[in-house]
Parts: sequence; structure tokens; C-alpha cells
Amino acid sequence: MTLTQIFKTLITCILVISFLMITVSAYQQHRTISALAELTDVTSAIVTRLSVEELAYVGNDEKLHMYSIDPAKLENCSTRWEIGGENFDFRVSVSYEAGGEHILGPYGSAPPDDRARCSLAVACALYENGRFLPAKLSVIAWCA
Repeated sequence: MTLTQIFKTLITCILVISFLMITVSAYQQHRTISALAELTDVTSAIVTRLSVEELAYVGNDEKLHMYSIDPAKLENCSTRWEIGGENFDFRVSVSYEAGGEHILGPYGSAPPDDRARCSLAVACALYENGRFLPAKLSVIAWCA
């Protein structure tokens, strides 16, 4: 084998190995991004369900007020839901201002440090003392 053939073979091997390493790395990145996108979707679903169903204030006329939080429902809210066949834990809190900043919660366990987490906050109203106050519903979710 001549020196030129050895050099061409070596360059070909380096290119093949580089291509394989880049492909494996891209696949791992794709899996990570897909998992984070799924977690973002789940967190959005949790916030929506909390604000329009689970924690929504029901008036004396039995009318459901979506995006209006009933503080009495916060303590009894389950913080582990099954969504899409997987279990997700979350931590929820509501912050509002009434002569100073107040925070209800957090309710639910603390998020683990070794798992991916997603947080989302939405504007809502809090029904307290017969009136609606501007508030923020915050959720941190992770795969259980």
C-alpha cells in the first residue's frame, strides 16, 4: 500500500467516525428537546385545567368563573395527575396584591433537582372577601 492510499483510508475513517459521532449527538439532542417540549405541553395543560376547572370559583348562581381562583379549593387540589399515560407532579401557588404582596402556597411537593422541570405563570383573578383581585397562578411541573 502506498502512502497516498494509507492517507486516503485514514481520512475516510476519520470522516466516517466524525459522521457517526455527530449523528449520535444529534439524536440525543433531539430526544432531550422532544422531552422538554412534551413537558411544556403538559405544564400548559395543567395550568389550563387548574384555572378553568379544578380551582375555578363557582358563584352563588352555580356559574363557573373561569380564570377566577377560589382559594378554598387550593388546599384540596391533587398535585399528581396522569396525562397521556404518564404521571406528572406539580407545585402550584397563587400570588396577589391586597395592600402588599401575598402568596397562597406553594401546594405540592418540592421539585426534584435531578429531573427536568417546567414552570408557567398565568394571569387570573382571586376571589377573596367578596371581590375579585388580580392574581398570578404559578405552576412548576415535572415527570413523576
